[in-house]
Amino acid sequence: MVRPRLWQWLLCAGAVLACGAVHAADDGQAILDKATDVKLTAESVADLNDVIRLCQEAIKAGLDEDNTKFANGLLASTLTQRAEMACVELFERPVDPARARKIAQLAVADLEETIRIDANQAEAQFLLGRLYGQMGEPKKALKALDEAIRLTADEPASRAKALLVRANLHQDPKDRLADFDEAAKIAPRDPNVLRFRGMFHLGQNNLDAAVADLTAAAEIDPKDSDTQEACGIAQALAQKYDESLESFSRAIELDPNAATAYVHRGRIRAIKGDMPGALRDVEHGLRLQPGAVQALQLHASLLGSAGKYDQALVDLNALRTAMPDNPEVLTQIAAVYQASKQLHKAVATYDHLLKNDPKNASAYRGRADTYLSLGKQNESIADYEAALKLEPNNSGVLNNLAWVLATSPDDKLRDGKRAIELAKSAAEGTEFKQAHIVSTLAAAYAETGDFDTAVTWSKKAVDIGGDQLKSQLQKELESYEAHHPWREAVPPTEEPAVQNPSEKGSPASDDTARSKNEE
Repeated sequence: MVRPRLWQWLLCAGAVLACGAVHAADDGQAILDKATDVKLTAESVADLNDVIRLCQEAIKAGLDEDNTKFANGLLASTLTQRAEMACVELFERPVDPARARKIAQLAVADLEETIRIDANQAEAQFLLGRLYGQMGEPKKALKALDEAIRLTADEPASRAKALLVRANLHQDPKDRLADFDEAAKIAPRDPNVLRFRGMFHLGQNNLDAAVADLTAAAEIDPKDSDTQEACGIAQALAQKYDESLESFSRAIELDPNAATAYVHRGRIRAIKGDMPGALRDVEHGLRLQPGAVQALQLHASLLGSAGKYDQALVDLNALRTAMPDNPEVLTQIAAVYQASKQLHKAVATYDHLLKNDPKNASAYRGRADTYLSLGKQNESIADYEAALKLEPNNSGVLNNLAWVLATSPDDKLRDGKRAIELAKSAAEGTEFKQAHIVSTLAAAYAETGDFDTAVTWSKKAVDIGGDQLKSQLQKELESYEAHHPWREAVPPTEEPAVQNPSEKGSPASDDTARSKNEE
């Protein structure tokens, strides 16, 4: 028997190995073909699961170089598609938080596997950035979005979409605006880009820019009710009330169930003096969305303005039950108590506010006003002083404290010199255009015995005062002309007291006294 030479043995061994590889490739190819067929007709997550499983089995069974590359590409695209379906549920539908976390984790796993196979998958990087952002991992989110933006240099729509998401993750407003501007530059007719940039401008109080962007977005996509509503909000803040009313009305036409649009329109109608229309809108909004906080607060405010204090308190106490220590709700409750002459209840509410927040300047101011109506001028002065320390330029506090110091019947409380300083600051801060503040300056000069100056300022107050104040201001002027300083009558300490301090321009119960809380 002739033994084969070494080279012959090696040749045979190579042939055997090659034959095994061909069989392995054949095994994997059959599975890959099946995966391809399933992918072509896939309609559900279950179908995509089958494609992913078959691709993984085909690669494991063995494929040649070209088919391995194809299998990996098919696997990556299917993983991304499955993650996209998960993202639709996460981002476009209400999802239970526990389920949302689980879905997000599964989607992230799919996308990370996609990127491991091929890091140049722009859509996978984009989705991963969105998911990481929602999961509170901004560094990972920004890294993925940076890649998505780099990979979509030649795809304006996709690049703009990634820029918008990245913009919302930046902490620095300059970085955010830079991304919004870049997105608007490459996709100037994309309403989403304009809408997002408009909302950013709104948050930065750049009202003209916000109105411009949101108006443009509404013109490009006139059937989007959310854009119309956002446009109305920007116009309202810019005091373009007629345009705002039209925008909210269009939003309601497009979506009759838009509860917040009704509430916003009600607010604008109230500003324009249409109280019945305002109440109708707000009540309609509450029917669509019972218990909505802003709607209940506005409803209570409208009821209070109409003198329906008991009904207003029903709304506000419902809010207080849900939010016992909410400062806005408590402040509104205290104001209604003041307006309805329930002054001791108002004081108790302000006490509660200040217990929770000893630096609440408006609560000190409100309690001071209430003490003044109760005839507790000493306590009132202490609260005005506390408010002034927190807000030294508040014209209302400056004015009211000056008035008490100039007109109190208690000799121990009056301080004409300081009253002049405070009243001057209040008048300068309001450009000497508010009659009740100018009249306080007159009272302060009268307290120091400078009646000529008091008369000068008192005449100016009469000239600029409205009809509601005219009679009272004229009485003060006559007093100074007679060289008599003004003295505010002290009301009884028991309820009901004199008129609510927040009732602007209304006379007090005594003919010789009036409230100075007339901002």
